[in-house]
Amino acid sequence: MPVTTTPYTREMVMIHRVFRREAAQLLRFVSATGTGDVARARRLGRWTREYIGGLHHHHATEDALIWPLLHQRVTVHQELVDRMEMQHHALDATLAEVTTRLGAWEESAGETDRDLLADSIADHQRVLLEHLGDEEDLVMPLVEEHLDPEEWEKVGKAGLENLPKEKVFLALGAILEEATDEERAFFLAKVPAAGRMLWKLVGQRQYRRQMAALRGGTQ
Repeated sequence: MPVTTTPYTREMVMIHRVFRREAAQLLRFVSATGTGDVARARRLGRWTREYIGGLHHHHATEDALIWPLLHQRVTVHQELVDRMEMQHHALDATLAEVTTRLGAWEESAGETDRDLLADSIADHQRVLLEHLGDEEDLVMPLVEEHLDPEEWEKVGKAGLENLPKEKVFLALGAILEEATDEERAFFLAKVPAAGRMLWKLVGQRQYRRQMAALRGGTQ
């Protein structure tokens, strides 16, 4: 694992990479779904709800463990911290719209419902990319300056430990999918030895099966 006296904020980049990839894929897959293909619409609907749940969980962790500390310690940058929280609210609004339009599309797989949903996902993606870029470029330097490694470690632990057990391999696979060798070593070192063994024996194959079912021949 990297030796540092400040928070290893590269970990946040790894998590954000997942949301960037998944948002882009959802938009592409929904847009490419044929009219009337209800089975595909329902599969993508389930996956969209997984994505929404994951993003809500990620933001709830930040709201509980990052923003309160920054509010206390970086008074000169309060406007920036407030901006991040406002972006969270804006993202929640886009996700609510996606959820509303998702139900109709799952039932009919109609062309109009598909296009309305794709528009909502595209709007969400726009807000998401702005927020993730701001957080990495503007907030993570403040985290490195004002949080200690132990406080930052609580953020990472909460991100995994508070997930339902049946979703841990899914989350781990998504994080490791595009990780560098250093990132992979760092993240796996945080997983207990038994968990690493289960990932090697079971989790990797489980994740690949899930991705193959979702993506098929579309990348």
